Amino acid sequence: MNLADLQNQITLLQQQVTTLQQALEQNRQALVQSQRENTVLRQKLDALARRFFGKKSEQLSAAQLELLLSGLGDEVISEEKKEPPARLAPPRSSVSSQRIRTPDHLEVVRQVIEPELVLAQPEQWKRIGEEVSRRLDYRPGQFFWQETVRPQYVRLGRRELPPVIAPAPAQVAEHSLAAPGLLAQILVGKYCDHLPYYRQEQIFQQRHGVCISRQQMVQWTGQSVRLLSAISDFLKKQMRQSGYVQVDETPVRYQDSDLPGRCGQGYLWAASVPGQTVVYEWHASRAARCLDSLLGPNYQGKLQCDGYSAYPAFGKNKAVELFGCWAHARRGFFEAQEQAPKIAGWFLHQIGSMYGWEKQLRGPDGTGLAPSPSPRPQPHGGGAAPARLAAVAPPLSAAKSHGPGHQLRLEPMGHAATLPGSRPSGD
Repeated sequence: MNLADLQNQITLLQQQVTTLQQALEQNRQALVQSQRENTVLRQKLDALARRFFGKKSEQLSAAQLELLLSGLGDEVISEEKKEPPARLAPPRSSVSSQRIRTPDHLEVVRQVIEPELVLAQPEQWKRIGEEVSRRLDYRPGQFFWQETVRPQYVRLGRRELPPVIAPAPAQVAEHSLAAPGLLAQILVGKYCDHLPYYRQEQIFQQRHGVCISRQQMVQWTGQSVRLLSAISDFLKKQMRQSGYVQVDETPVRYQDSDLPGRCGQGYLWAASVPGQTVVYEWHASRAARCLDSLLGPNYQGKLQCDGYSAYPAFGKNKAVELFGCWAHARRGFFEAQEQAPKIAGWFLHQIGSMYGWEKQLRGPDGTGLAPSPSPRPQPHGGGAAPARLAAVAPPLSAAKSHGPGHQLRLEPMGHAATLPGSRPSGD
């Protein structure tokens, strides 16, 4: 090895040593920074413990705590902004943020929830405080405050242990001021009594002196719907497993921001398994893809529907059997009375006879199938079918409501269901 090669190796080694020294210095600085951050974090935890569990004379104010936290580096502060501790955020006024104003005379119903450990050995614990929360509740005709009190206890002789407190009751939404009774009243008023939010707002204000904005009721409804979706999903699953479903769609006008100055045309789809389940879905159209959402793309069974083209399109290439209804079948014969009075009249008479049989089978109260000791009814009074008839009406099958004056007809497979209305006398 000559002198030049040796000199090159020495230079290379010196460069490696310099690089290692720089890396060592960076690691040392990172370690110092970590130690400093660890020290500040420990101080923060001690401050929090004193603030929530210490004596009043030792508790830190919000300003003192903010001053203490200012010692953190920029990186630590940025991390805390991403995930702030739940109890470090300054308390906010829930009443003002949730658009609620209430009179001072509302009744307060107090509920005290004791920890299970305290209930088991009450003599071993000392009460040191309590957490109080209020939610606006409603019973028919009256607003009141549902006040929940959760006392805090420390164990006698073991004060170094953290206090115990009962868990807070479950809520529809965290920090919500609405109790379940009020949420139920809003939902029933909106979807059962058909009261828009602005009317409920007026009722609450004028009759009870409680001001709840429409925007707030919309938020609460959305929170409630997320919880109730588990029930609707179960009902839909149960309906899809049935081999026989009745389906219909009803036009519903709706407001759309993309259609300024006018309302759009939507449809409320209803699927019913008589005696079991009813499922509703709203769609902006009445295309066959809406049935994929309602019944599922792989539905198999009997589908009771009208003659709208979306139903045959849905059942194409599927194990789906479509059934019509006598209300729609009768309509054509009724309209044909002037052109063919004898043939149309014969069919109308036979359909009327089936309505009479159905009334007998439903029993005196009209709620179900009643056993009949008499023989099976036969067509009567109408005579034989006209010879010109090339085909007869389809066999009696299930039917459904098709507007005022129509009634749910006899269903196959032993099911019975009744909708408001009466036997149609004309279309």
